[in-house]
Order: sequence, then C-alpha cells, then structure tokens
Amino acid sequence: MSGLILNCLLPFVRPPRTVSVQEAQNMSTADYLDATFNSAPSIVNDQTARQSLVGVFEQQAQKNGSAPSIQQLFNAARAACAVDHDKDVITWLETLLNASNHGNHGNGGHVVTPPPVTPPTTTNNNNNNNNNQGGSNIFINPIFFPSEESFKQLIKTLDGAKKTLDICVYTITDDHLANAIIKAHERGVKVRIISDSEKAEDLGSDVNRLRDNNDIPTRVDNSKSFMHHKFAVIDDQLVINGSYNWTKGARFENKENLTLTNSPKAVQGFKGEFERLWAEFA
Repeated sequence: MSGLILNCLLPFVRPPRTVSVQEAQNMSTADYLDATFNSAPSIVNDQTARQSLVGVFEQQAQKNGSAPSIQQLFNAARAACAVDHDKDVITWLETLLNASNHGNHGNGGHVVTPPPVTPPTTTNNNNNNNNNQGGSNIFINPIFFPSEESFKQLIKTLDGAKKTLDICVYTITDDHLANAIIKAHERGVKVRIISDSEKAEDLGSDVNRLRDNNDIPTRVDNSKSFMHHKFAVIDDQLVINGSYNWTKGARFENKENLTLTNSPKAVQGFKGEFERLWAEFA
C-alpha cells in the first residue's frame, strides 16, 4: 500500500476535483488514492515536495530494509504541502482510509464506512464564468502578508515553474525573489520580466541586474505613467496577482495580499495583458 501511495504522489498531473464521501463509497482504494492526491497541486506539481517524499521512502528502506509506514508517508505529504487546502486533502484521505481499514476488509478493495467529516473543496462560484465545467478542478488560493508562511509559499510556487515564467511587477527589490527568478532561468525556464521604468533605476532594484548579469529578457514602460501591475503567469497555467510588490517592505511590513489561481479565464486574461505590454514596450 505504501508503494501505491508513493506512486500516486509522483506524477505530473493537473489537479482534478476532490472526491466526495458518496463517490468514495463506490470507488476502489487505488482509484480513490489517485483522485485524492491529484487534488493537492502543491504536492504533485512541486519537484521539491516530490523529492522529499521519495527521500522518506528511501531513508526508511535503507535503514530497515522495508517501505515506510502509511503514517510516515502521510506526515511527509502534509509537510510537503504548500497550501492549507492541500494539507486538508491529505488529512481527509488519512481519516477516510483509517476508517475503512477498521471496517469491512472483505469488500474487494473498496472504501467503506466513511467518517462523518467533510472533504476539502476548492473555491467555486457558479457565477464566475471560469468555463471550468462545474468548477471542480479550479483552485483560488488567497494568501496574506506580512507572513513568512505566505512568502515561503510564493517562493515554492516560483520554484515550481517548469517552462515559462512571465513576471509583470512594479518593482523587484527582494533578493530572495530575485534569486528564485535566477534559479528558474538557470534550470531552463523561459523567464520574461516587465517592470516600471522609474523603479527599475531605483537603488536596490533587481530588475536591471537580472537583465544585465543574468541575460533575463526585461522590458519597461516608455511613458510618464506607472507600470503598476503586480502579477505573474507560470507555465500558462497559474496566475499570481495582488497588491504585493516584490519588495522586502511588502514581505515584512505592509498589509498585502496575493491570490494564486489556475482559473482558465484568469490565466487567459493576465497572459493576454502580459503579451500586449511586452509588444508595446519593445
């Protein structure tokens, strides 16, 4: 069973909907594991999280010559989660499986007698026109600052970029964020940055440094008005957007917010705005 759970954690997949209690009663344990872990995008889409889970498995095998226990894998999975929703997914799955393990074992591998708890669900607004076929595979995750947990989640999200990272922000002065951008560029992610012309020249700005020292394509506005956006689009699948400037002041002092979402309408809109400005500032 532990090998099955590990295999369910590793694939690169899109996060589908969380399975309900009623659906779980009619599914095999293997299918339920697969569907539930796929509902935790910060695990299945994050390379560091996957590697940490593999590490738990390998360390236990080297030490005892056996696979890790189910409890060890659940604890490792929770520790690897980047967002509270995903931790809830893991706890929900653990609770349900524990209940089934103490129930009828002669059911042909089906989950039985689910506990009286409610599974986590992604944010869904039937009037948001997300074109998500019921809203079940869309997540909308707001995070707030100042908060080191929120900042770690932001870094982890940037570290998860695999193909493209389009950044459109008023200013970048936080070296930790600049380093995350450099790391993405060095691992082959196509990075592009749009920023404000005046802020790019500020003392401590990382924008020109990223362009000059790291050959990261960068463009700034050519008008008297501010380029005041603060968003990023990752792999054409995820949007980061909010009040948060990429500065230490926003990280440590200001009351700020960011929203992470894979809403197709949001991705399409912000990607379109990025491409429009990229062409305008050429």
